[in-house]
Amino acid sequence: MKHLTKLSKNQFFLVSLIIAAGLVFNPFDAQILFAQDTQKPSAIKPGIVLTSDQLKAYEGFFQSTSNDEMYVQFIAQENTLLAKLLWNNNEMHLIPESELAFISKETGDEGPVHIRFGKDSSGLITQLFVNNNDSWRKVKDYKPVIKKEMEHTPEQLKKFEGLYQSKNENPEFIQFTVKGNTIVLKQLWDGNEIPFVPQSELDFFSQVAPLFTLSFTKGADGTITQVLAFKRDLWVKAKGVQPTQEQLKDLEGKYQFSDDQDNYIQLTSKDGHLKLKQLWDGKEIILEPQTATYFYNSTESYPLLVIKDKSGIVTQVRVLGNDMFNKVKE
Repeated sequence: MKHLTKLSKNQFFLVSLIIAAGLVFNPFDAQILFAQDTQKPSAIKPGIVLTSDQLKAYEGFFQSTSNDEMYVQFIAQENTLLAKLLWNNNEMHLIPESELAFISKETGDEGPVHIRFGKDSSGLITQLFVNNNDSWRKVKDYKPVIKKEMEHTPEQLKKFEGLYQSKNENPEFIQFTVKGNTIVLKQLWDGNEIPFVPQSELDFFSQVAPLFTLSFTKGADGTITQVLAFKRDLWVKAKGVQPTQEQLKDLEGKYQFSDDQDNYIQLTSKDGHLKLKQLWDGKEIILEPQTATYFYNSTESYPLLVIKDKSGIVTQVRVLGNDMFNKVKE
């Protein structure tokens, strides 16, 4: 192990929606969202054969029950159904396994997508399920989702700047910074950046992927307190409390890599920051405090999160997203 590995996150913005690493999508999102970006040929054979006329019963527009801005259109073709992903104009081809079950000809990292249609009491197709989980409902009147950037100035965007923490058991962090007349989201686990523009005072969208949205919340005093990303992932604005020199001293010491006990890092503090030294190769990295327990090197997109036990004693640090190091008792 010469260098710690930066592992991408299966969270929030993670993945192909924004050409970044991060958000946890449902199966339709994760596998069919950008099907053409990851598709591979499949040797899947159909369970049954349906004619184009039979396949017409499945045609129409379906809306996600978890994100009302996401639609997919099904069109009957020769012995297959064409799924058109209306949020990005990509396509997926489905072949029947049974009367109501279909499987994608394309496969991603998680394998092919399984789609099961559902009928109402009259026998009409009214809904579908992706991988027996995510549900979509058939709609009669499809209207394209159109987002328009509102007039604004960089000064109006300043209030959204800051560090935001996920609500997960193992938290991640994102940073918002005003650049030009946009607010840029930076994923601190990998350094990827995505610019956003406002649609309204508190709602933003990415011009690269308009369905990637941000909805900010104000507190009683008018300050921004949190943001909901992609209508599902909550991030709370972190308080930028700088650690004292005494608190930094508590972090000093040697830490052993949990996955390879032959590898250690050494943490020392000086002038208000931490210095991390990889003892297997001597590489040193300066980490600046973002909060009392979260440190970051922006040049290398290198995060470190301090983990304490219930009594407040430092027991571990997590670096680069997934690498856990246990503090060595002196």
